[in-house]
Formats: sequence, C-alpha cells, structure tokens
Amino acid sequence: MIRHSEIDEVNLRKLIRQKTILFGGNTKLKISGLLQCNSGKRMKKESRVFFISEKEAVENGYRPYGHCMKGSYKIWKDGLV
Repeated sequence: MIRHSEIDEVNLRKLIRQKTILFGGNTKLKISGLLQCNSGKRMKKESRVFFISEKEAVENGYRPYGHCMKGSYKIWKDGLV
C-alpha cells in the first residue's frame, strides 16, 4: 500500500504508466477501486492510497467499490449476507 501523500507526482505517474499501481483506495471509507473510476479521482490526497492488486487491497481491509467494480462488489456483498 502506498499513501498518496508519501509519493511524489513523478514517481506516482511512472508507477501508473508501468502498471505497477492498478487500484486506488479511500482510507476513511475503506473502499478500493480502479484508477479510472471517476469517484476515486475526486478523493482528497490525504485519504487516497494505492495498491498493486485487488488482492492487496482486500488484505489491507478494503472492500471493492460498487460503482467501478460491480462483479467484485457483488461477490463481497454476497459473502457477508
């Protein structure tokens, strides 16, 4: 997990271009989603974290965001019920 506030913009863009970072998350809501998700782009920098994979996000206690990860969200939700 990489905190947005702890990485400079040049290195962040490099990791995204190299597809090392594929997911973003919100530390307050404990949700994660795809970097292309419009909702994630509106997050405050202090609340944003980045993950290499969906698995890493889940291991850190983040649930899938229903807006951009409908399939994963449904599986997560069905698992709780």
